[in-house]
Amino acid sequence: MLDGRVKKIVVFLKEKLTEETESSRAMLRTYSDFLKGEATEEDLERANKQLNEILKDLSLGLMAVIPLAPITIPMIAKFAKKHDIDLLPEWFKDSLK
Repeated sequence: MLDGRVKKIVVFLKEKLTEETESSRAMLRTYSDFLKGEATEEDLERANKQLNEILKDLSLGLMAVIPLAPITIPMIAKFAKKHDIDLLPEWFKDSLK
């Protein structure tokens, strides 16, 4: 049972990290430029926002495969709302409109 969950997590992580979108490529370019001292604050802010979105995507997928997910996910969502933490990625919010 645990092996199946671990496999799902690993497969999900692999899929998310191998998706190459234009915004992800731009994010990586910005971080590369930052290491060279060539990135602006605005570029870095956009890259950090994109990284935040990727991490939100990963967290939603990982939460879905944890044990007792039907119980823990609502508890995590309630905790996040109470502390004004945004868990939902922008693409998901846009799909609800």
